[in-house]
Amino acid sequence: MSGPFGSADADAEGVSEALQLVGDEGRLTTATSDQLAAASGFLAKALASFPHGASRDPRRADAIGRLETAAKAIGAEMRRRAFDRDSDG
Repeated sequence: MSGPFGSADADAEGVSEALQLVGDEGRLTTATSDQLAAASGFLAKALASFPHGASRDPRRADAIGRLETAAKAIGAEMRRRAFDRDSDG
């Protein structure tokens, strides 16, 4: 996408996809490692846009909480796969 908002739009779409991925256990467990890594990256970038962490603004605090929860779910799936791979070998 071109224009001054292209990157922000792509980041927002990536975060949206990551949240959808986490919200669907079937998609989460069948996502490729690359998809999980990309989703994790988008969530990390979004969390970094809140430099002061939680806020008194309830909408901002809710957004941070949702991003953190999604990142933890993706991290747990990545660890589960690493454990399964190590257990199989």
